[in-house]
Amino acid sequence: MESVESAIVQLLSMTLDHERCRRSTRSAPPVALQLILAVDLLCSMERPAVMEAATICASLKETAPTEARTTAMLSAIDFWTAGDLVTARNGFQTIVDTYPGDAVSVFAVHMLDFYIGDAPHMLASIAEAIEFFAAGDPVIGYLHGLHGFALEESGLFATAIERCRVALELNPDDIYAMHAMVHCLYETGRHEEGARYIRQYMRGRDGATPMRIHVWWHYALFELYADNIQEVLACYRFGIRRKTSPRSTEDLDAVTLLWRLALIKPSLDLSAYWQSLYQDWEPYLEESWYLFNDFHAYLTYCQAGEYGRADSLLEAVLARGKEVPEEMADIFLGFRSFTAGDYTDATDRLARSYHRSFLMGGSNAQRDVIELTAVEAALRSRNHEVAQRLRDSGRIFRHQSPVLQEYEDRLAALRASENHTQGEMK
Repeated sequence: MESVESAIVQLLSMTLDHERCRRSTRSAPPVALQLILAVDLLCSMERPAVMEAATICASLKETAPTEARTTAMLSAIDFWTAGDLVTARNGFQTIVDTYPGDAVSVFAVHMLDFYIGDAPHMLASIAEAIEFFAAGDPVIGYLHGLHGFALEESGLFATAIERCRVALELNPDDIYAMHAMVHCLYETGRHEEGARYIRQYMRGRDGATPMRIHVWWHYALFELYADNIQEVLACYRFGIRRKTSPRSTEDLDAVTLLWRLALIKPSLDLSAYWQSLYQDWEPYLEESWYLFNDFHAYLTYCQAGEYGRADSLLEAVLARGKEVPEEMADIFLGFRSFTAGDYTDATDRLARSYHRSFLMGGSNAQRDVIELTAVEAALRSRNHEVAQRLRDSGRIFRHQSPVLQEYEDRLAALRASENHTQGEMK
C-alpha cells in the first residue's frame, strides 16, 4: 500500500518513476501500480506509450480481475488506447462518481478533459471531486493545482491565482500549479511579470524538471509579445530545443513558437530551424494518433514544403472518422494555404473555424496561434472586414504589447487605405 500511495502522489505531481512501477519483488507488480503506470503512459498521448499501456492492460485482463473498480478502470483505459477519448473520460468520471476518493481517476478525467478541449467539464469535475479529500491528504495540494488550471481555462483568473497559491504553499515544486499560474499571467496580459516569475522558478532546475520545455515555451511567449526577439531565439535554442529524447512530440511547443516568430517577424530567416524540426517530425507520420499532435506535425511538414507528407497525414487524420470534427480539416488546410501564400483561402478557412479550435484539445494559450494566423492571413489578403472582426471578437488583442500594437497599426493602415480607395471611387 505504501508503494501505491507513493505512486499516486508521483502521478499527480508528474514525477512518476516508471521503472519502479515495473519492478517488484513478486512475479508481477501490484495491479494498482500497473494501472497507475498505464494512466501515466496514456497521458503522454504518444502512440508508442499508448501501445505500452494497452499491453499492460491486456496482461491484467488475462488474470480475469473481478474487483469492480479495476474492471471499470480497464474498460476506460481500453477506450483511451482505442482513441475514443470522450468515452474514456466518461468511464473515469463514473469511477470518480462511484469512488469519490479515487485520485488516479480524478487525474485521468482532468487530463482527458484537457485533451478533448472540454473546459466546462474539467472545472465542474475537479471542483466537485476535491471536496471529498481531507486537508491533510498527500494529494490535496496537487488537486488544488488541477483546480487552478481548470479555473484559468474557464476564464476565472482571480480565483485561479488564489487556488494556485494554495497549491504552491503546500508543494512549492508543484510544476502543474506553477504552470497554471503562468497561464493566468499570460491571460491577464502580465507579460513582464510572467517572464520574471518563470526565470525565478526555473533558476537552478535541471533538464529533468517536469514540463521543462513547456515552461520555457511560456517564457518565450512572454518575451515574444514584448518584442524581445533575440531572447526568444536564445530560449528556443537552449530551453525548448534542448530535448531529453529524440521524440517528435517533445517539439510541440517548438513548432508553434517558430510559427509565431515567422508571423511576427517575417524578415527572419528561420529555414534552418524548420529543417531541423522537420527531421525530428519526419517519422511522426507512422505514429499519428492524437489530433493535437497531428496538427503540429502538419504545420511542420507544410512549413518545410513537404506537402505530400502533409497531405498523407491529413488523409490519415480524416480516416479516423467521427473523432475528427469537420472544422479541423478547415484549420489544417487553412495553415497549408497560408504556407503556400494563398492568404485569401487561409483567411476564409481559419476565420470560420478558429472559434471551434478547442475541439482539438490543448490550452487556450496554445490554440491562440490559430487566431493569430487568421488575423495575419486577413491582413496579408487585405481583407479589412475579417481582420477587424477577428480583432474585435477574438482573444489576442485583449491586452497591449509592442507586438500587438504593430498589428493594430497595420489594421489601421489597411482601414485608411480602404477608406481612401472608396473615396477615390466616389
